[in-house]
Amino acid sequence: MQSHKIPAFYRMLKIKVSIKKWIAILAGLIVLSACVELVTDIDFPDQDPKVVVHSFISPADSAAMVLLTWSKPISKPDNERVKFIEEAEVHINDQDGNAAQLRYDPERKLYTVSTSEFQIRADQQYELRVDVPGQPPIHASAYVPLANNSLALEKLDTFPGEWSDRIVLEYSFTDEPGERENFYAPGAYRQVEVYDWENDTTKLHLIWMYAIYGDSYISNLGKEGNTFLMRAETYIFNDPYGTGGDPDENNQISILLMTTDEHYFKYHRALQNYYEDDFFSEPVHIYSNIDGGLGVFAGYNRSVLVIE
Repeated sequence: MQSHKIPAFYRMLKIKVSIKKWIAILAGLIVLSACVELVTDIDFPDQDPKVVVHSFISPADSAAMVLLTWSKPISKPDNERVKFIEEAEVHINDQDGNAAQLRYDPERKLYTVSTSEFQIRADQQYELRVDVPGQPPIHASAYVPLANNSLALEKLDTFPGEWSDRIVLEYSFTDEPGERENFYAPGAYRQVEVYDWENDTTKLHLIWMYAIYGDSYISNLGKEGNTFLMRAETYIFNDPYGTGGDPDENNQISILLMTTDEHYFKYHRALQNYYEDDFFSEPVHIYSNIDGGLGVFAGYNRSVLVIE
């Protein structure tokens, strides 16, 4: 058998390549261990809790309400879920100079004023001021838009099934262009009467219909004057021999169109992209328009179309 000798040049090249490979592996391990050390040894700076404001005002509500809580900094973990602020002064005023002080309701843990005392009107700008002892003054502003009354039923179909019937609702609304950018939050729900065996009473439940076409939060920017088509679905129980007893009934459906300001839109869009229990989800910056604190103060209006 004829033997073949490997030239010295190739033997040296092979040795050099092997050395480079091991150097790369070792470098990778060093970098990886350094990264792990950085991740596990992060030292967050001390942070003081901030005032968090939640308030959505509308002419469709019977009161203007403001919820105040303390934030929970990462550097100061606390097992208590929510810390309510009970000793604040909360004022609201409109662009015409009308003003009111909200009173604290200890049962609901929020500040409130009836719209019979202080009216919330459409096409108005509102200012909120919150004074918490030991904290800098907090300010925020919100706009209450006009309601959009263009809701229209396009189609309502029922698809029978073995255990439940599938209802598909199709509806639309038309944007009304103006000086401001319009924002919308459409939706639909079905009313279902449920018997309460324990109390021998019938309770009315509102079941939201799942959106299968169209966005939950819409801006008319670049779509001024467009008609938006929406579809939603729900299911009706139809098994008379199941644990629920009598089959579900096809009760009325309500289509809801909320016209909102920019703050409402941006805050809820951020929440829509936030997944608390998903470890692999992208970080989300929750929108805030509170000067001197966190949270949101926003305005909205609404119109409803009921389908019997």
